[in-house]
Amino acid sequence: MSASAGHRGAAAGAVLRATADRDGLAPLYGRDAEQAALLHMMTRLAAGASGVTVLHGTPGSGRSRLLRRGVALARSVGVQVLTAQGSPSRADVAYGVVEQLLARPARAAGATASTLSALAGLSGASAAPSGLASGSGAALGDGPTGSAAGGGAGEASAGSSGAVLRCRALLAVAHRPTLLAVDDVQWADAGSLDVLAGLLRRLGAAPLGVLLTVTGARGEFPDACAVLLDQAAALQDGRGLLLELGPLGPDATQALCADAGVPAPPPSDTAWWMRAARLSRGNPWLLRHALDELRREPGDLTEERTRTGFARAVDAACEQRAAESAAALARAPLALLRGLAVCRGLVPLERVAALVGLDDDRVGGLLRELRVSGLIDFRDPPRPRLTDRTAVLLAGLDGEARRRLHAEAARWAHRCDADEEALARLLLTTVPLGEPWVPSVLRRAARGLLARGEVTGATDVLERALLEPLAPAERAEVLLEASEAYTMTAPAAADRRLSELLSGAPASRVRTSAADLLLTLGAYGPVAPGQATWYRGARPAAAVAAGQGGVPGPRAAGDAQDVAGATDAWDTAVAAAASADGGAPGPAVGAALLVARAWRQAVRGEDAAAVTEMCREVLRTAPLDGSLFPRLTACCALSLADGHGTARTALDVTLAEARRRRSPSLVTLGLLLRAHLNLRAGDPDTAAHDLCASRDLIPPQLWHPARLTTLRAAELQLLVVRERYEEAARLAAEELPPGAEESSPTIQLLYNRAQLWLCLGRTGQALAEAEECGRRLAARGWANPSWVPWRSLAALARLGCGDRARAEELFAEETRLARRWGSDSAYVWAELRRQSGVPGQSSDRTGEGGPHWSGRTAAGRRSVRAVVAQEAAGLRRGTSARSGTPAPGAAGDGGGRVPP
Repeated sequence: MSASAGHRGAAAGAVLRATADRDGLAPLYGRDAEQAALLHMMTRLAAGASGVTVLHGTPGSGRSRLLRRGVALARSVGVQVLTAQGSPSRADVAYGVVEQLLARPARAAGATASTLSALAGLSGASAAPSGLASGSGAALGDGPTGSAAGGGAGEASAGSSGAVLRCRALLAVAHRPTLLAVDDVQWADAGSLDVLAGLLRRLGAAPLGVLLTVTGARGEFPDACAVLLDQAAALQDGRGLLLELGPLGPDATQALCADAGVPAPPPSDTAWWMRAARLSRGNPWLLRHALDELRREPGDLTEERTRTGFARAVDAACEQRAAESAAALARAPLALLRGLAVCRGLVPLERVAALVGLDDDRVGGLLRELRVSGLIDFRDPPRPRLTDRTAVLLAGLDGEARRRLHAEAARWAHRCDADEEALARLLLTTVPLGEPWVPSVLRRAARGLLARGEVTGATDVLERALLEPLAPAERAEVLLEASEAYTMTAPAAADRRLSELLSGAPASRVRTSAADLLLTLGAYGPVAPGQATWYRGARPAAAVAAGQGGVPGPRAAGDAQDVAGATDAWDTAVAAAASADGGAPGPAVGAALLVARAWRQAVRGEDAAAVTEMCREVLRTAPLDGSLFPRLTACCALSLADGHGTARTALDVTLAEARRRRSPSLVTLGLLLRAHLNLRAGDPDTAAHDLCASRDLIPPQLWHPARLTTLRAAELQLLVVRERYEEAARLAAEELPPGAEESSPTIQLLYNRAQLWLCLGRTGQALAEAEECGRRLAARGWANPSWVPWRSLAALARLGCGDRARAEELFAEETRLARRWGSDSAYVWAELRRQSGVPGQSSDRTGEGGPHWSGRTAAGRRSVRAVVAQEAAGLRRGTSARSGTPAPGAAGDGGGRVPP
């Protein structure tokens, strides 16, 4: 072809497309190659060249839209168009599709389609093409098909004659270039298929084009029309063309969304558009219905809502398509689809067929029907393609049949050694089976899910295990495993299950572990109902056990008083830890009672030396095979008394035991505590490693709000120590998750935020946060400045606001409380902050060799000095900003200098 001819062809193509667009058809995206093929076909047909094109693809791929585009292109070049539509409701109407094709010329001739066919039959051999003589079935195939199949010789002859007459009528109509366009030919009746086959055999007898659409997948077609499509594909000289409509790519998906007017991410966000194409399976129908679903949601549709709601909308569209396609199925293919949906690929195909009562010889054809309908995939065994929700496909099946199908599917999946996690998901849909293998499978599956951080899935599986009839000992173990999963994410549910376990379990390893879990719930928030009930019932037994001869001794009476006076969940948990072994005398009870007293004295700031001795005694005597919570608490209290080395060593031993017990809740608590100890000891790198390890156990987005606040407080403290203030400010500005505001970790978060704001020169914000921290501590009776030295921090902020008198009061109060507590490092924060904030104030007691540095490691001393220097620099910047004078110097320089 010459260049000028190619140019004229391109120009003609543009004109034809513009003409088709004026017909009011919606734009087609991602179908340029198919439209070019249709344009070529219609151009050749207008010139008198016959041909056949078959458009095939899964439902929703746009076959009908593309057929209408082909019809518009044909009309634009002057081709006569006859159309027909196949439908399930008319699949049994003899020659229904052919009658639709002949309806228009029949109306033009003033006769019915049947009369037109009869007239074509009476026109004689001269009007009939050779090979189409009346009664000749050879032109229509090798033998009678469709309505003639299975009948007598007379019926076969009559059927063949009817097909011949209608074939002649269509050829007679095609006295000028004519296009026969049949949509959904898979629903055509057998007689119409015979007529279309006869036309394909005599395609050169008239300027005739045939455009068909049919459901298909990977070259498979419905059995009814497979022979016809093979015949079309076998046509010589390029007259037969089969076009498969594949999935839309990201560019076409973006263009379709833009045309729909939906606010969506920009085209430059290729990752999102690739994901959108994958989620919608590149299916135009699914994509359009998903966009409609988004529009129907209340409120204004924005780009952000499109981003967040797109996957949900696609799922809804898939369910709608699956329901519609399943509703159109006959009984046998629907039964097989339901069996495949319930068995989830866990049971061999032949067993699935037996479950739903189908013979093996029918399975192949039924599978083909389901595949070309887009309802199942090509795996072995197949799975549902559009949705995993079996309820959509089981609609209309009575309850008893559903229960029986699910139960039998689970039993056969177990016999076939199916993957246990997949089998567990199947068991979630069954009634209790009462078979011994069920709880074992569910528990193993839950352990695997927990190991990957899938807590919600694990709790669902364990709750299902509790529905089975279990022996008391096994039930206690399952309750413990469920409580372990709940502890990180749903403390109320953990409290309920632990209370059930502890109300009936005898003293045992399970009871000890359950008590540990219940105690860890008190480390983060308000006392749960189950904790309070258990503590009240267990306290007298523990108190009696610690006395002499069954009579409560002085220490027992004091510890019982500690429990009664506890105002915070951690206080209550520690004071009640003696109940972990049911009050039985022994080392565990003694250690728990001792740590309860040590903790209460530590948070009140009373006698660091005595607390140190009690904590060391606890770490020496508390058995590692008993409750671990007293050991964790002893490490925390020991750190407040400057026993950092001993505390970290003991904590490492305790963490190793918690890991051996496979208790993510205890391990996470231990890691967060170790991060806190490492920050106090001036080791931010190790603290960062601990925080990362705690995140790896279970994704933080699944954590309970109070536990998540503990993590956020530690991360904020780490960023302040590392002087990464921009990141710290972003973290501090994040809203607390609902339910975290009243939890104990919020106190530490308030203090760390106050430190950050002071380092940034925001003295007003720092003062508000520090004083709120102080109010919460006072409400709990926690006065130890070694825990949270909020008073000296608030005093610095007061100085920045010009309130020197109140600042001096706060410095003096913290110094007094530090003296009462008695640990060397308790003075350091108050003294260093006083010197940095009040020029001229100095003390040899805070120098490098002073007595109040003896409780700190060298790294700890450097860390404290660096933080106070940054606080002082921020104070000066804030003061200068208010007064309008330049700051006297950088951090650590000029007035208020921190001692080296």
